[in-house]
Amino acid sequence: MSFSLTRRRLLQSAAGAVPALCVPDLLLAQSPYPNKPIMIKVAFPAGGPADASIRAAAVVMQKNLGQSVLADNLPGASGSICTMNVLRSPSDGYTLLGTTGIDFLVAPLSVRSARYQPESFKLLGLTGMSDFVLVSNPNHAFRNVDELIAYARKQGNAKLSIAHWGPGSAPHLVGADFQARTGLEFLEIPYKGAAPVSNDIAGAQVDLTFMPMGGPTLGMIKTGRFKPIGIASKQRNPLLPGVPALSESKALPGFEHSQWAAVLAPPNAPEAVVTRLNEAMNAWIRSPENRLRVETNLQRTLEPMTPAQTDAFIKSEYAKFTGIARKLKLSPA
Repeated sequence: MSFSLTRRRLLQSAAGAVPALCVPDLLLAQSPYPNKPIMIKVAFPAGGPADASIRAAAVVMQKNLGQSVLADNLPGASGSICTMNVLRSPSDGYTLLGTTGIDFLVAPLSVRSARYQPESFKLLGLTGMSDFVLVSNPNHAFRNVDELIAYARKQGNAKLSIAHWGPGSAPHLVGADFQARTGLEFLEIPYKGAAPVSNDIAGAQVDLTFMPMGGPTLGMIKTGRFKPIGIASKQRNPLLPGVPALSESKALPGFEHSQWAAVLAPPNAPEAVVTRLNEAMNAWIRSPENRLRVETNLQRTLEPMTPAQTDAFIKSEYAKFTGIARKLKLSPA
């Protein structure tokens, strides 16, 4: 064998070995998602209902994904501080948003710093959903929505007040839709949170409010501190069979409003990543842990959704609540 031929073969062998040096990095880049811990940025304080449901879902997601799923709270400005933080993060599926539906959807219309398009985010799945219930203070004689409407329309009766926790908040929007559909006009009383609203309803300082089912609401109803007028859903809650759905009234056909918590991916997240995370969220929906939370917190039973169904759901909710918000002419503050 000639020297030139041997040298040529040696050079070819060396050249062929170079790509092999890059194989570990190449394999890492092509590893299936996820290959490192995932962080869910939660838009509300630790310990609240939304935070609790998101953290419970994260435990089940972690088992399904085979990677750590961590939660970090970043509250403020109706959740928009957290949302903007996630929006500025890479859209690779390792930084996700945990938030509540109505706040997330409406904040761009009421909070100046909320410079995002809600419908561009990828809804991965819901961690919980609570229907709103219309309650009055215990001193009122009306027992259902038709009696309430009759009372409000009767000349000589004092104008009823309705409490919520600030312009653009979920109870504000649901209450506004209720008034628009019934033709009633209540005295709006904004508070700084749900706790003082609960105290003043129980103390008969204010007449009405919409509260999410779950949390302390059921206890307040069962102890007589809240009088339930109706649930904003298509059907009655089995744990409160004597409380009608508001949609049973001829004045409120299809009146359905709920507060939901969810996990979302930022815009431009890869389709394969969205599909994998949606599978993990559906594992949460099917889990015994979720069924227990539904029963304990009077939440609505959820069904698994495909990415196409989650996309249709968030677009429908966006249209509904921004439609109400625009009628209120909310302005960013």
